[in-house]
Formats: sequence, structure tokens, C-alpha cells
Amino acid sequence: MLELIIEEIMYMRKIALLLLTLGLFSGTAHAKRYLITVENDTRAPVNWEAFVTRGGGSVVEKFDFIDGAVLDITPEQAQQLLNRRAPGMTIEEDTPRKWLLDKDTSFSALSGLAVRSPGKSVKPSAAVPQVPAPKAGKAERTGNTRAHYYADQINPKGEFPWSITRMDLKALWEVTQGEGIKVGVIDTGINYNHEDLKDNYAGGKNCIEPDNPAADPLDDQGHGTHVAGTIAAVYNSTGVVGIAPKASLYAVKVMDKNGAGMPSDIVRGIEWAIKNGMNVLNMSIGSPAPSEAMHKAIKKAVANNITVVCASGNEATDVSYPAAFPETIAVGASDPNDDYAPFSNYGPQVDFIAPGKFVYSTMIDGKYAFQQGTSMACPHIAGMAALAYSLGYRTPANVKAALKAAAVPLKQLPVEQQGSGLPLGSKLLQNMNAAR
Repeated sequence: MLELIIEEIMYMRKIALLLLTLGLFSGTAHAKRYLITVENDTRAPVNWEAFVTRGGGSVVEKFDFIDGAVLDITPEQAQQLLNRRAPGMTIEEDTPRKWLLDKDTSFSALSGLAVRSPGKSVKPSAAVPQVPAPKAGKAERTGNTRAHYYADQINPKGEFPWSITRMDLKALWEVTQGEGIKVGVIDTGINYNHEDLKDNYAGGKNCIEPDNPAADPLDDQGHGTHVAGTIAAVYNSTGVVGIAPKASLYAVKVMDKNGAGMPSDIVRGIEWAIKNGMNVLNMSIGSPAPSEAMHKAIKKAVANNITVVCASGNEATDVSYPAAFPETIAVGASDPNDDYAPFSNYGPQVDFIAPGKFVYSTMIDGKYAFQQGTSMACPHIAGMAALAYSLGYRTPANVKAALKAAAVPLKQLPVEQQGSGLPLGSKLLQNMNAAR
């Protein structure tokens, strides 16, 4: 007991020294916004107000699940903290970053794609079971003639795009469609008025306007709406259907209409997800540089039994962040022929592969369109994670293990491109039945 008291006193002395440092090096430069955190699972939270008082800075915001805060301090003060920081302290500028992955784009904007001649449709592998829609008929489409052609070829079953069919969900849906499972979409928001989303939309939070509790998480960019449709578009004979068509969708808006947001916005969103009991988080976002504050928040989410699924990135290089963090599930992208999408990032962090080219889903204008990118692959796995939770798997480790056991390798793709492969609904159910 005495040793713990001495350790606590020494820790607080280090913090006090940092406070004094702030006071001595207040400088003349204008204050900037910094996101500062410490590793702190056992000690009392840092008194962030005292942390800046002597230096003339201010506390903008404190967090609940990580010991951190957004501070307005000068660059000189930040540098002094870096020079003499407490163990586990991280400091990063809290400035907007573009988090949308570069090649996530609508089909109509793609160039250099050869249109196949009539009769040569794009087909999944012969082993793919076909899941019939309850009613035939084409979904309403937007875009150019090429997009319409591919809609006829890749989306021949009306409500069932090739990507949903590829996941082999028919038997599993007879047991569960994700009822009662909460999926948070960390993104640009959701068009919750969309006909295919409104019945599953359960709420959300606009995290880019923290001073406005009534701020609307409505999507003003489109990315989050497309992602949400792949996760949980309603099975209603209209448009498309999602992987977990009865899961509850929550819009966690962390990016503006330009796909940009501050690291604190994302931390705020993850903390909201923890507070509101999400089971799964879909993070179709990426950056080549890590945010340590985001990493701490993700670790807290996982500790609260939230499975965090992330897009690996679209630069055909190393896996981006947050997918590269070991606590997440990192997802690469495949195409309708079970080939590796050439833009998809790769590396030992990749856990699974899922459809990421010519993915047909809900759009911000209330219609439907193709998009491609690992952002589109990611929600296929997030939806599968929701189904796993619905089957009774209750921890991120168990969910990941269940998906790994349900995965089939695609062709001869290396592990760095596909991880364990593509999880199938039929195998997830088969393994669950075998375990009973």
C-alpha cells in the first residue's frame, strides 16, 4: 500500500512539473488547438484545468473514457510538454484531416473501365449460391449508361447486388438478420430518410458540432449513407438489402461534406458509441498517420466489447490507420470475380477480404449507385460481425474468431491481401450449429 502511495505522489509530481513548465514557457505565439492524452487506467484523472492555468491556455473539452483533453496552448508550450512529458503522454494538433479514402468513388466517376460486350456478364465464381429476392425487378438507378449496363450485369436479382449474394446469407437469415444489434457508422452521417434505411435508423450524434447538442447527423456527403446500406438496408423488395437487414443503424457523424474531420471529432464519436452501447463500429476511414488519441479511444471501445471494423485503405500500399491498429478488424477489397482489387492496401494487419468493387448501395439522394473502395468492403464485414453478435458471440475476440472460422480463402491470393479470406454466412451458421 505504501509503495502505491509513493508511486501516486511521484506521478503527480511529474504532472506538477509539467504545469510549471507551461507557466514558464507561455511564449508570445498564438494558441493552437492540441489533443493531449495520457495512459491512465489506475490513477485519478489529470486535472486538465490546472494543467493549463499557469500557461494562459484553456481547456476546450475533456473526454470521458480516455484521460485526455483538447487544449488551446501555444506551440512553445506543446513543445515543452513533448520534451518533458509524462509516461504515456501523446500530443497532436487537432486540425482537420481528410479521412475519406482517396479511391472511394461513385461508379459514374470512374474512368478507364472497359465495358463488356453484351452477353458477357460479370459473374462471381461458380460456387457462389444465388439468393433470390422476394420479388423480381430492377432497383432505381442513377449515373451514366455504363453504370446502367453494369447494374444489369452485376445486380441481376433486383434487391440483391452481387456483393450481398457473394456472402452466402440465405440459411443464416432464417436464424437471424441482426435483430437487436447496434451498429455505429463512424462516417459522414446517414440519410435516415432513405426508403431503405429509415426503418432501421435508430439515432445518432453529430460530433463535428460538439457545442450544439441538437446538431443533425444527417449525411451531407454520401459516403456514410452508402456504407450504411451495405450494413443494414431493409429487406423490403425495394432497392438493395444489407448484410444484417434488421440491425439498428446509428449515424456517428465525424466528417463534414468534404470528408474532413478533426481527430477529436472521431474520439468524440467513439466515446458516444461506448456510452450508447454499440456492438459494432464501422470505420470506413483512413489516414497514413496514426492518431494516438483515436487509438486510445478504440482500445476503450474494444474493452467495452465493441467490435471495430476498419477499411484497409486504397493506396495499394501499407494498411492505413485506424485499420493498422491491432485492436481493429482490417478489411481489404475483392471484385466480382474473387480477384484482389488492385487499389486495396495490404500487409500482415489485413484480417479479411470482402466485396469492394462495383458495390451497389443506398445514396444520399434517396436513390442507389455503385461505389468502390475498401470503404465499401468494410461494411460487409461489419454486417457479418453484427450477425455474429446476434448468434451469441459477445466479445470482439470471439466475434473475430467466429468470422475467421467462417472465412474461405479466395483463389491463390496471398495472406497479405486477404487475411483469412471471405467470411460466409453459411459457414458462420454451420460452425454455430456444430458448437451447440
